[in-house]
Amino acid sequence: MKKILSILVMALLPSSVFALAGFGIQVGSDLSKLGAYSKTEGSGVTAVTVNSFAMESNPAGIGAYAFIDLFGFALEGEADFAGGQYEFDFENQFLDENDMDPISFVWARASYAVTLKKNIMDLSIPFLAKAAINAGGGFGAHVATPRADLDLVKGVFGDDLANLDISEDAIENNLIDYFEENMVEASGLHLQAGLRFKVLMLDTHLNARYNLAKDVYADKPGFLQVMFKTGFAI
Repeated sequence: MKKILSILVMALLPSSVFALAGFGIQVGSDLSKLGAYSKTEGSGVTAVTVNSFAMESNPAGIGAYAFIDLFGFALEGEADFAGGQYEFDFENQFLDENDMDPISFVWARASYAVTLKKNIMDLSIPFLAKAAINAGGGFGAHVATPRADLDLVKGVFGDDLANLDISEDAIENNLIDYFEENMVEASGLHLQAGLRFKVLMLDTHLNARYNLAKDVYADKPGFLQVMFKTGFAI
C-alpha cells in the first residue's frame, strides 16, 4: 500500500517543480522614496518652518525567506529591513536656516509578508538549468520611522525652539521617546510577479511587488519593491 501511495504522489508531481521547500537570504530596493516636505506653523515671531528634503537614492533592504512548494504553488514567508538617508532643517525668527547645516536623518522600515504564488510559464534560458515565471499575492505588515516634520522637531527639541537644548544626550533621549510613540504601522495586501531560476546549485528568485501600505512612505498609499533572493531548496 505504501508503495502504491508513493507512486501516486510521484506521478502527480509536475516536471516543472523545483523543490518541496527552501530558504535563503534576500537583498533589494524600495522603488519609492520620501519626497520633499515643507511646513510653516504660526506667524510673526512665533513662526516655525521645517524643510525635509527628498531622498537622493532609494532605500536598500536585506532579509530572509523560507517557502514550501508543491504542485506548482509556493507558500512563502519572509522578513526584511530597509533604510535610506535624507536631510532636513528648520528655522524661525531666532534661528535662520543659514545658521545651521541640514541635519542628516535615517528612515527605516521593517516588514514581514506571506505570499501564495504559482508558476504560470516555464522558460528555457541559456546557462540556466530551469526557469519559470510566477505570479501571486499575499498579506504583509510594516512598521517605519516617521518622516522629519514639525511634530518631530517639536518632539525632539521641544516647543520652545528659540531656546534649543541641542546636547546629544537630550536629542537622543527625546528621539527615542518620539519614535516609541509615533512609529508608522500599516498592513495590507500585495501583488507580485517574478522569475525563478537555478544558478549552479542555488535556487534564485527575482521578484517585483507592490504593497498596499498607507503612509509607510509619507502621503503614499503603498510602495513598490524589487527583491533578489537566493538560497537552498530541497
